[in-house]
Amino acid sequence: QLGIQSRADLTPLERKLRSLSIHLIWLTIGLAVIIGMLGYLRGADVVHMIETGLALSIAAIPEGLPVVATIALARGMLRLSRREVIVKDLDAIQTLGATDVILTDKTGTLTEDSLQAHSLILGSSARKTYTVAKDTVQPPSLQAPEAPFNMLGKAAVLCNNVKTGGADVTGDTLEIALLDFAGRAGMNADRLREEYPEIWELPFAAERKYMATLHQTSEGFVLFAKGAFEVIDRLCDKVLKGSGAIPFEEREQWQKNVKDLASSGLRTLAFAYKVFEKRPDTTRPIEGLTFLGIMGFLDPPRADVKPLFEIYRRAGIRVVMVTGDHPATARKIGEEVGLLDPMSAGAEVVQGGSSVEGSSLQGVKVFARILPEGKLDLVKRYQADGHVVGMIGDGINDVPALRKADIGIAMGIRGTEAAREASDVILKDDSFNAIELAIRQGRVVFANIRQFVIYLLSCNLAEILIVALAALSNLPAPLLPMQILFLNLVTDVFPALALGLGKGEEDIMDRPPRDPGRPVLEQKDWGNIIAYGLGISMAVLGSVIYGYYVAGLSPESINNLAFYTLVVAQLAHVFNIPGSGSSFFRNEVIRNPYVWGAILLSLGITTLAYVVPAMARVLGLAHISPMLFMASIGFGLGSLILIQVFKMFREKHERKNGNESS
Repeated sequence: QLGIQSRADLTPLERKLRSLSIHLIWLTIGLAVIIGMLGYLRGADVVHMIETGLALSIAAIPEGLPVVATIALARGMLRLSRREVIVKDLDAIQTLGATDVILTDKTGTLTEDSLQAHSLILGSSARKTYTVAKDTVQPPSLQAPEAPFNMLGKAAVLCNNVKTGGADVTGDTLEIALLDFAGRAGMNADRLREEYPEIWELPFAAERKYMATLHQTSEGFVLFAKGAFEVIDRLCDKVLKGSGAIPFEEREQWQKNVKDLASSGLRTLAFAYKVFEKRPDTTRPIEGLTFLGIMGFLDPPRADVKPLFEIYRRAGIRVVMVTGDHPATARKIGEEVGLLDPMSAGAEVVQGGSSVEGSSLQGVKVFARILPEGKLDLVKRYQADGHVVGMIGDGINDVPALRKADIGIAMGIRGTEAAREASDVILKDDSFNAIELAIRQGRVVFANIRQFVIYLLSCNLAEILIVALAALSNLPAPLLPMQILFLNLVTDVFPALALGLGKGEEDIMDRPPRDPGRPVLEQKDWGNIIAYGLGISMAVLGSVIYGYYVAGLSPESINNLAFYTLVVAQLAHVFNIPGSGSSFFRNEVIRNPYVWGAILLSLGITTLAYVVPAMARVLGLAHISPMLFMASIGFGLGSLILIQVFKMFREKHERKNGNESS
C-alpha cells in the first residue's frame, strides 16, 4: 500500500506555492484598485468598473495550482510504488529531486549479501592461506594439524546466534555463512550445541566489534570470541598450533594476512577461545585468549550497480560508501562496483569510528570502520556543508542517521522495523537501482510542477492584461467573470494537470541537482511568464480590435470572439512550455498523451457550453458565424507563432552571449 503520513505543517513546496498565490492576490488587488480609479477619473460607468475589478480578481487567482501540485506529487508516489519504492510522504518526493549526496552501506546494497566462507588462515601457520571448497570443507590435515581447524569450527557454531533445527534458517548473513561452513566441514551444529550448552553471552556491539559466548563442557568451561582482528588481537596472548598454544608473537604478519584478504574484497573475521576449569567471572574484562585464525568471506558485488555510478556522476550526485568493514575490503569492493578508480590515491578511503572530525570530506568516497555514531556525524557534516543528504540504512543502529538525513532510505527485505519506521523511503526489493529511479522521479515531479506553474501563471497574467487593457482602452469587455472562471477551471486546469503527469525529459539525470533553497520560479521563468502572457493577450486583444474596428461587431459578438480566441490560445500555449533547446516537434510535452487528452477534453467541454442553452446563458455565449470561429482559431494560433518567434530570438541571443563569454 501507498502510505501517506498526515502532516499538520505545510511542505516546502506548498509554502512556496502559497506565498506565490498571496503575492498574486495582493498584486491583483492593487491593480484592480488602480484600474478602477483610472476608469472612474475617465468617467467610466461605475458598474462596469466593478465588473472589471471582479473579473481581474478571478483572473489572477490560479484556482488549480494546489490541486494540480498535489496530484502531481501523488502521481509520482504511485509510479514509484509500482517499482517497489514506497515513499511515505509527499515532501520526500520533492527532496529526492534535490539530493546531491547519498551515503550507502556496502553489504546488501552494493554487494549481494550472500556471504560464503572463502579463505582460511589458521593459527598453525601464519603464512599459509587455505581456500574453502564450495561443496565440502576438508580440514587442511596434510598441511597443518587438525586441532586449530576443529576449534575454529566449534567457535563458528557456538559463538553464533542463528537458530538451527527449523526448516528456514534466518539471522545475520555472516553467522549463517559460518553454520554453512561448519556443515560442509562435517560438523553437526545441533549436536555441538547440546554438547556445549551456552550459559552466557556478550552480544556483538558496533563499538566493541566482537561477541563472546561461554559454554559448559564435561571438563569445565570454554569461552569463544569472534570479531574484527584488530580487537581480537588485543584480547589474545597465545596462538594455537598443532603442538599446542604458544606465545602470540607474529602479530605484524597476521595484520598483513588480514590486509591481504581484505584487499581481495573478502570480509574478514577473527576467532579465539579460552578454557577454564571453573566458571569465570563474566563481569571482568575478557583477556588472555588463544588466537585460532581468521576467515575471509566472499560477498560478490551486485552486477547491476556499476552502471549507476556513471549516471550519478552525470547527475551531479556524490555516492559515498559508509561501512564497518576493513578499509582494504571497502576499497576493493568500491573499485569493483565502479565507485573508486583502481588507480586513485588512497585519500579516497578514510578510516573512521564514532566520529570523522578532522577528516576532510572533499574527495572521500569511502569511509571504513565507521560506527553508527560516525554515520550520524557524517550526515551532520555533509548537511553543514550545504548538501542534501540521502542515507541508506537497514539496522536499528542506523535509525539516528536515517532520521537526521534529508531523505532516510530503508531496505524493505533485510531492514529492521525500526529502520523502516524512521525512513522516508522504503525499497521493497532492497535494490540500489531503485534509488536512482526515486531521484529521477523526484526531479521529474519538480520539473513538471515548475512547468504547470509557468503555464497557469502565464495564462492568468494574459487574462489580467486582457481585462485591464481593454478597460483602459474603452473597448468592449473581452471577458466576463463567469467566462474567466470557466477558463480557469477548464482550459487552465486540464492542460496543467497533463503537464504534471508527464514522464519528464530524457536528459533529466544529466543535469545537476536543484538547490532546495531556490524558489520554484527563478528570474528567467518570470521573464518567460511575462512574455507568454503578453503574447496571448496581444492575440486576444487583436481579435477584439478586429471585431470592434474592422468587422463592426456588437459587444456580445466581440466578447464571444475574444472568449474563443483565448480558449484556442491557452490550449495551444501548452506547446510553448518546453524549455530552451527543445525541438518544437520533438519534446516531452508533444510525447505526453495526457496533453492531447486534456486538449480534446477542454474542447469538448467548451463545445458543450456552446450547444447547451443553459450553459451558454450562464457564460454569456451566443451563436456566431463560422467566419468568426475561424477568426478566433487564427488569432489563437497566432499567439503560438508569436511566442515561438520570441523563443527563437531569445535562444539565438543566449547562444551568442554564451559564445562571447567563452
